[in-house]
Amino acid sequence: MAEKKKPIPIEREMLHKERASTGTHTYFFEVRVAKSGSKYLALDQRRKVGDTYESVKMRIFEDELLEFQRILQKMIRLALSDEAVGSTVADRAASDQTSLESELDPPFFDKLLSTGDWKEFERYTHYLLKLLGIQAVYTFVDERQAGKADGFFKFGNLSVMYDCTLDVGNIEENKKDQIINYCNRLKQGSLELPGGTTLEFHHHHKQVWLITRGVSRRIKLINDIAIKEVAIRDIVNLYEERLKGIVSDEYLETKLRNM
Repeated sequence: MAEKKKPIPIEREMLHKERASTGTHTYFFEVRVAKSGSKYLALDQRRKVGDTYESVKMRIFEDELLEFQRILQKMIRLALSDEAVGSTVADRAASDQTSLESELDPPFFDKLLSTGDWKEFERYTHYLLKLLGIQAVYTFVDERQAGKADGFFKFGNLSVMYDCTLDVGNIEENKKDQIINYCNRLKQGSLELPGGTTLEFHHHHKQVWLITRGVSRRIKLINDIAIKEVAIRDIVNLYEERLKGIVSDEYLETKLRNM
């Protein structure tokens, strides 16, 4: 009787992979394409036990990634914070504080941190900047020509051209041409707004923000214009700080400038 052949496992297309080693564990990250054509993230944690390796694997599919990212970032912030796990009374106080913060946050914050719709992300980012107390913030939703940013704001001596993106890849490379265009517009020192109004900021400190759900960082400097990736979570945190304390315009400008 012929031996029944085992089915050959299907090798999914791999788009990218990374490896990280902590000394005790090795982590493998892979972005692959499923049979349906959708992308997913494959995670593999390995550690050596004696002469063998133990492995724990999981897959997060494309429609789950944004919510997974939101919760993971929140849990990492909590794990890396200096807050110690205290008594039951302290736990209740922390729970009450979390509940209070949840009540103070507008309902659209949850969508801002999890939506996969770029139009929603742009719109809610605009609302968030207004909530911070930035009145001179403008969107360019009706100007979809190449090189146009999503918005611009001016606060104190700071002027920022910003672009909202849900991209999780190499944004500085993907946005290279747009960044150059944004810098050129800022160098002019003025913007034409709808209605024929001209907004001037010749002597302001100028920055370009790529607003993402990643990690805030400085990308590079072009002709004294700082190009930054700014995490939307950091802007939300600044809103909460302003809401719960006394924050002057000078302090807020400094925080925005150093995002």
